[in-house]
Amino acid sequence: MRRVTLVCTVLALALGLSATADAQQARRTPGRRRAQPTEAVEGGGPAPSLEDLPTIAARLHSANADEVRESITLLTILNEEAAVPHLADLLRSGQNDSITDAALEALQRLAMPSSIDVLTEFTHHRRVGARRRAYAGIAAIRNDRRVPTLLEQGLRDSDRGIREESAEALGRMGARGSLEMLFRAFERGVLGAGEAIGRLGNDADVARFNAFLGRMPISVMLGGYDQFLQRRDISDAVKLDIVNRLRDVSGRMVCQSLLTYRDTLPPLGRQAPSELRRALTQALDQIAWDGGSTRCRSLDRAPAAAAEGGAR
Repeated sequence: MRRVTLVCTVLALALGLSATADAQQARRTPGRRRAQPTEAVEGGGPAPSLEDLPTIAARLHSANADEVRESITLLTILNEEAAVPHLADLLRSGQNDSITDAALEALQRLAMPSSIDVLTEFTHHRRVGARRRAYAGIAAIRNDRRVPTLLEQGLRDSDRGIREESAEALGRMGARGSLEMLFRAFERGVLGAGEAIGRLGNDADVARFNAFLGRMPISVMLGGYDQFLQRRDISDAVKLDIVNRLRDVSGRMVCQSLLTYRDTLPPLGRQAPSELRRALTQALDQIAWDGGSTRCRSLDRAPAAAAEGGAR
């Protein structure tokens, strides 16, 4: 009977278990209620509980690959730290690519700090797919001081995709201590580091970032500049310099970027426009491309009054 229940649970998962992401977030967010083992899995059948763990873990060693994958799925649904050692043992036992990838993805969904050791081992795996999943699993873990350092190693991986994903993850998690490594990675052509620098750098770092203007594609530079412009802790003087530099570069992408920035700003109201507001309006008036035949204002769909609405 237990076997039937477990199989039904897996089938239910395939029909719609994306909702388990909410349960995972509830586990990581203090104050939120955690799903109880007796609650039903979406689609029918009771969710596995800790008392099922020995049975599920034993099936990880089955000669039937489908049973192994089912057990990995059930450990993910269980959503308990006690599942991590069993997945780690499975990975270290030497499995085929399909099982290895499924176990690494399960650790990513669980996002437990106790999985860092085994995930770190797999960042050195010969296969790119396994390394990528291992780094994704590390990036999913919150509030562990080891994570940024491990992702910095990903900036030097032989695979470009891993380098880019590691840079983006460092930016998203606010790893300011990794800023120097991100600048080095950007110098080496890790383009995702540009946006991360924009998320993490201070006023002085903008000047360092400016040195890449003309050396890196404008689309890449805009990823960083867009982040700098949106931040409240970057001074208006620095933002003014960014707007003026982008005005001089000109082009469609610059136009669209500055229009987007303009449209995020609160209305001006009755106060006089600041120097930054005036520079932004001037830039939007002057930017052109196609030999000057197409002007930025031709893409502006906002009412004329909104063109003067603006920045804080």
